[in-house]
Amino acid sequence: MRRIALPILPLLLLSACGQEPSGQSPDQAAAEAAAHARQPQPGQYRVTMKVNDISFPGMTGPMAEQARTMFGDTGHVTEFCLTPAEAKKGQKEFLKRTAEGDCKYEKFSATDGAIDAVMVCQTGQGMTARTEMKGSFSPTRSELTLKTQSQMPGAPGGGMAMDAQILSERIGECA
Repeated sequence: MRRIALPILPLLLLSACGQEPSGQSPDQAAAEAAAHARQPQPGQYRVTMKVNDISFPGMTGPMAEQARTMFGDTGHVTEFCLTPAEAKKGQKEFLKRTAEGDCKYEKFSATDGAIDAVMVCQTGQGMTARTEMKGSFSPTRSELTLKTQSQMPGAPGGGMAMDAQILSERIGECA
């Protein structure tokens, strides 16, 4: 309900005054309000990453099971403060907070509360990670499913594959 109300609210308020927003057409004002509704709210966020599956070429049996349990069933939890300036940059930059390295998008779409993206990150020691992301978002929460393929120079078979889920939730004001 809130996602629907936010884009319409500025137009209702302005129409009640009988004014248009500073020279903008109603369509421009609606587009601006919709973009604002897609921005994450500033505040303290908790990010939980749960690895569902991980594999390295040539890894089988007990080694594969050890790698999966190393990441744990409960997930890895971190927290960070999203400033108002960072929040204004939108979902595209917000998602980069969950990645490591120098990251660029091959594809990014965040419309109607749905995210569909592909991010490629150059990390330390020549490793490249390509991550497909799909999920949902609101101004205070996002849920993503990730499929990552990493290429590591010198590693047997060249890389790693990982399926994971990331849940980001606003938990309050910054500490």
